Amino acid sequence: MDQKKLYGRWNLWEEFVGYPMMIYHLIKREKIQERLQRRIEKAKQKSSKIVLNEKLRNEFLIRYEKLDNFFSFHFKDIDESRNHNFEEKIQYCLDQYKKESNSLLTSSNLMKLQGNFLSGAETTLFLYFALKHKTNREISLSDIMIGDNSFKIFLAFLKDKKFIDENHNLLVDQKSSFIRIHRFLKDNHIINPDLQDTTIIEAMENEYNTNFDKGTFSRAITVKPNDFEETLYQELSKLLNIEY
Repeated sequence: MDQKKLYGRWNLWEEFVGYPMMIYHLIKREKIQERLQRRIEKAKQKSSKIVLNEKLRNEFLIRYEKLDNFFSFHFKDIDESRNHNFEEKIQYCLDQYKKESNSLLTSSNLMKLQGNFLSGAETTLFLYFALKHKTNREISLSDIMIGDNSFKIFLAFLKDKKFIDENHNLLVDQKSSFIRIHRFLKDNHIINPDLQDTTIIEAMENEYNTNFDKGTFSRAITVKPNDFEETLYQELSKLLNIEY
């Protein structure tokens, strides 16, 4: 995360505000864990009141991916591994907070970090809970594509080209071309261009019942399309009204 964005410029007068606040919390002996737990509960309560339709889900997904605070930076980082439960993710974020706070030399920066961490946690987890618990199914290709019929047209195209079977299972061993097709759709705003590659990978894995390694995905999209792929792009352009 950008340190300048988090702390801004140092001003002496901020120390006169920050230091008393530090003393206040020390006197109350209110640990950061306790304050964070209240924010977590608040985020849960707020998210439980949300009625999440597909339109709102997509909006929340974009907002979640664009978050840029100390908590979201570390929470999303560990969340991508999918190898940790929620409590472990929270503890990881707390550990990162403690590590950062121990490196700070001024009371004003400590209070800025604390405020950013707690408010960021509430915002991040509100969206996280809403997205995770208000839908009973995993994100699929239809969630990330723009246009009423784009999803159906694209799947029919993939079936016709023998990329997938009737159950949407991937039939080809070489995934690079398949990945680049999806990148082509993102570049031309058929797949939502605001979404990160990790979200697109997740949707593809759920849709096609296979794994797409992040490294393979990253390498594949840097390679120029071959003649066969160019032909596919031209066909897709006609089907999806893309200027190509």
